[in-house]
Amino acid sequence: MRLHLKEISETLLALAVSFLACACGDDTPELSGTPEEDDNGKTETTTVPPVTNLRATTTYLANEIQLSWTLPASATITEVAWWPEAGDENEAETQNVLNENELLIKVTDYGTYRISATAIDNYGHRSEPVTITATPRKEDAPTQFQQTGDRLLIADPYCFYHEGTYYAYGTQYATGFPVYTSTDLEHWVEHRAMQNTDSWGSDKNTWWAAEVYEHEGKFYMFYVIDEHVCVATSDSPQGPFKQPVRKPLTPNEKNIDPHLFIDDDGTPYLYMVRFTGGNVIWVAEMEKDLMSIKENTLTECIRATDPWELMQGTICEGPSIIKRDGTYYLIYSANHYQCKDYAVGYATSDSPMGPWKKYEGNPILRRDKPAAGGLAGVGHGAPFLSADGSWKYIFHAHQYAEDGSEVGKRSSYINDLHFNENGEIYIEGNLIRPVVGEEVYVDDNE
Repeated sequence: MRLHLKEISETLLALAVSFLACACGDDTPELSGTPEEDDNGKTETTTVPPVTNLRATTTYLANEIQLSWTLPASATITEVAWWPEAGDENEAETQNVLNENELLIKVTDYGTYRISATAIDNYGHRSEPVTITATPRKEDAPTQFQQTGDRLLIADPYCFYHEGTYYAYGTQYATGFPVYTSTDLEHWVEHRAMQNTDSWGSDKNTWWAAEVYEHEGKFYMFYVIDEHVCVATSDSPQGPFKQPVRKPLTPNEKNIDPHLFIDDDGTPYLYMVRFTGGNVIWVAEMEKDLMSIKENTLTECIRATDPWELMQGTICEGPSIIKRDGTYYLIYSANHYQCKDYAVGYATSDSPMGPWKKYEGNPILRRDKPAAGGLAGVGHGAPFLSADGSWKYIFHAHQYAEDGSEVGKRSSYINDLHFNENGEIYIEGNLIRPVVGEEVYVDDNE
């Protein structure tokens, strides 16, 4: 049981005693060991045995104390009180525990506390209190990463760094989205970022390509359900994310792979894929609330035209934007994601609306590039700034066969993204192969 206010506990106890008094009639004894008369008119006092085996142990968290005891058979309530050892007992915090033999308490400040437990029977008769002292842990116990999986099983990944933690989102659940957290980009812990019941399309099972951005103190998730872009918000990058109004961004048109870019002047733009002769990347200016686009600004950016983009399908997708030294870089993927030659290229422009010029050295990431680390089907990633201010690129790859012929599930990987002296992008470095697990507390015998 968790802590309750003292007043609530006392009220519940009084109600319980009043109920029993009504059930037993006018002969119910008064509270607190009031003398009673037996059949011979002699006065006696009801005695409640005290609790036994009262113990206090620390938990893994600071200022927590776990209490346990044995309640006598004649009692149903334990009144637990605690106060600083050097403090006033009259200012103790209390809680009444019904038919239980344990209680977790959270003290306000670190220090040694006196803790008492008093047994109370159904008539309110009280035992003598049993008192012990206990000192909680001053700080949370250390944790260590315990690996539970060998891959970061998300596709269409997106990552960003916020206040000492990396957050990664992507396609995984049939309903809703996970979020993975890490402090080193190698070891990740899974959480739930969005439930399907908190969004339009809760009955659909195609949830794709979630990306999250911080804007004016709030976090916005852009994602796809049933080939419709949606937007949800949260006060935390870990969620839960919920749609303020449950509807797609463009109810009358299907589109996928949203990416938000806010320019230096504060103007927001949404890049997305529309099905206008294949998968084609478009851009539109957004309203300031990030909940709708200005449809009259819709402008085509790029479509698949080059040989490396046409290995399978007519597809350009997964757009991301970087602005550097006045140049806008549109990073994208081409070919069908099931193709082992799925690959990444980029185009540049002097404006977020284009026109765009494709880089002549495309693709910059494909299975035959050293940065792919021998992986196949590499693509639909996102650039992000790491803790030290350098650029990284997270992307997915086929999970199974070495030659990439068996797609199966996709998992995500990270490498370094660089700009050379000519302002050209290249991906190169030590490939990070993230693993998934959980943080477990270390027993440091404190």
